[in-house]
Amino acid sequence: MNRFYTDDAPTAVIQVVSPDSDGKKRTVSCSFQGSEGKRLVLQANEPVPVSSAVSVEFNDALFLGEVVACTGGVNKGCDIEIKVEQILSGLQSLMALRSHLLSEGVPQQRAALVPAMK
Repeated sequence: MNRFYTDDAPTAVIQVVSPDSDGKKRTVSCSFQGSEGKRLVLQANEPVPVSSAVSVEFNDALFLGEVVACTGGVNKGCDIEIKVEQILSGLQSLMALRSHLLSEGVPQQRAALVPAMK
């Protein structure tokens, strides 16, 4: 397993889908502790419920998965293990493309054509 010491660990962001029907997301800042196969180990200051559907933004990738373990407490930090189902990479390129497309705006409509007289 690739492991980082807590002081040197790179930062990541967990987005947790609310179990309520409103679909709101909660953002949890965390540090990337390591990975092995399809598992990520993160450390956060607050717990994330086991079986929660989550996305994790780390470097230039978005990991989609499920929390399979959350140990520890608020005072010492929580170790969160996530089983990764899918990885989307190249986020910076996609964001730049999105920005470019949105800045172009909607194309202007042409003036209405009037039928020619016979």
